[in-house]
Amino acid sequence: MFALPRFFPRPFCRRRASLRFVLAVLTALGAGAAVSADLNPLSLTDAVLSAERQAPELQARAAGVTAAEAAVGPAGQLPDPELVVGLQNLPVTGDDAFRTTRDFMTMRTIGVMQQFPRGEKRRLRRERAATDVDRERALLTNEQLVVREGVARAWIAAASAERRLRLLAALQPQADAQLAATTAALTAGRATAAEGIAARSAIGALQDRLDAARAGQDMARADLARWLPDLGNRPLGEPPDWRDLGGDPDALVANIAHHRELLAYDAAERAANVDAALARAEKRPDWSLELAYARRGPQFSNMVSVQFRVPLALFAAHRQDPLIASKQALVARIDAEREAAQRMHGAELHKTLTTWRSAVDRLARYERELLPLSEDRADAALAAYRGGRGDLTASLRALDEAIEQRLAYTDLQSTLGQAWATLYFAFPTERTP
Repeated sequence: MFALPRFFPRPFCRRRASLRFVLAVLTALGAGAAVSADLNPLSLTDAVLSAERQAPELQARAAGVTAAEAAVGPAGQLPDPELVVGLQNLPVTGDDAFRTTRDFMTMRTIGVMQQFPRGEKRRLRRERAATDVDRERALLTNEQLVVREGVARAWIAAASAERRLRLLAALQPQADAQLAATTAALTAGRATAAEGIAARSAIGALQDRLDAARAGQDMARADLARWLPDLGNRPLGEPPDWRDLGGDPDALVANIAHHRELLAYDAAERAANVDAALARAEKRPDWSLELAYARRGPQFSNMVSVQFRVPLALFAAHRQDPLIASKQALVARIDAEREAAQRMHGAELHKTLTTWRSAVDRLARYERELLPLSEDRADAALAAYRGGRGDLTASLRALDEAIEQRLAYTDLQSTLGQAWATLYFAFPTERTP
């Protein structure tokens, strides 16, 4: 038995043992809470909100907004004043060469110069910086919707893969019953060896599909873990109603001008217009003021000078006017690009809406007719074979068709969910699924 060292008094050792016990209990409770949290079902809403908090893409865009906001104030300020230090009229020949105090014209000057841009230009520069803020905010909103759609599509793919696996696994008892019936028929001499091999082959084919479904489930969860690194083994919750878009589906196409991919065009067009206005304002010159103090030799008086400077726009036809035309052309380019993007996203949205509507109608048909009929047919074919009134080939074909119907059903559910995610997150909104 382990003996405590003598230099630890017994009361201290008892306290340390109690402390160990408390720590062990707390650790066990913490582990239990972690396991409980890990097993808590992850709903689509929770996945979207959690991914949005963790997405580095959104952190980058938020930093861009902060940077643009910080640049608005300085954009309209006057330029920093300039310190002017100089030496004027220094002799370089004769007895006074390089002497700063002998010649009456030699002056050591120090002064300050300040540029004064026109108020209109400062206002336009502030407005230009504000359009950068609007653009960054639009890009942030777009990125938020991209992240929401991305994690929603990954969640839907994972949920569809799990549903596919469950539906296939639910057919395992029926396949086993098929094999048992074939084995009984072989024992009774009512079946051939080829029929027994066919039944085992059907079992193997179902197992292969189950393995493929498990692999698909693992890959889908890996895609979801890209958005949720702490996903772990949490099960997925119940999906929302993918038949509900939260509004009139036709209004989506009519609202195409507010599509998330078009949000930044408004700010880009305003920025181009401000740039054109700034180019026109350059034809009206700014001015600057310089104040200097000149020190001469001790036998001469010091001097003060004041200068005003105004640039002359004498060659506007070759300088300012081409820049104005360039900025106006950029405005036209942005308008054309927005029109092209609106047409492209409008067509994509219309196709996605068509896919969504078709999936809604087809799923209803599957749930109302195709799935029940395929399962009833498989059950009836198996019962007929057991009763000696049918053949194995028809029974196996009915089972295979039931499997194919379930696979098609899960694929259609996935198609519906993916189309729903694309439509649901196409426009800015405060709602969550």
